[in-house]
Amino acid sequence: MRALFVSVAVLLAGCGGLDNSPLRLGVVRGVVLNPTVESLVIVEQLPELNAKPAADGRFEIAGVPQGDVALLVLASGTNAERLTVKVQGGAVSELGTVTPKVGARLTVHVHVPSNQSRANAVVTVAGVVIQKKLDREGEVDVALPSGCYPIKVAIRGLGAVEKQVCVEAPKYREVDFELLEPDGSAGREGCSVSGCETGYVCRSNGSCE
Repeated sequence: MRALFVSVAVLLAGCGGLDNSPLRLGVVRGVVLNPTVESLVIVEQLPELNAKPAADGRFEIAGVPQGDVALLVLASGTNAERLTVKVQGGAVSELGTVTPKVGARLTVHVHVPSNQSRANAVVTVAGVVIQKKLDREGEVDVALPSGCYPIKVAIRGLGAVEKQVCVEAPKYREVDFELLEPDGSAGREGCSVSGCETGYVCRSNGSCE
């Protein structure tokens, strides 16, 4: 009997006692009205927890810690919403239909040195990569709820620049991101990695001429 007691005690200790950590995680489920290809729902505190709504707007995010959680609903290039959801461990929090309001419109303008290519620029907002690509002017528009966000622009061969950007709905703001000249170091090798705009040739110093 004593051996049995010890075995049970060891088993409980190995599991952290009566470990119910899965019960401290919940699921958030809802529907984004009129979703677009840009739509994304993000757990603001843990941006790695995110979901792209289906064509009918339905989304589900699992593994969300229990408690009050802020959701960023980036619905389109103009509409966005921040919602506070009370998540219960081991349960599903149903949001119903989410109708995002007009958000703050932010234009990220990317400047590169020496006619480098911007085709492979990666723009990250609040820890999540924005799928929309830069236009020919090197710009991309993002709609965000009012607040402050870390925004990062990276291009292989030219390094990365990160800024904390604050926006207020429904105002418009433009923020410039200027990547540095290549210097041959890792991450800033220049056009041998990034490439050049059409009509320019990559030189040995990493610039495009």
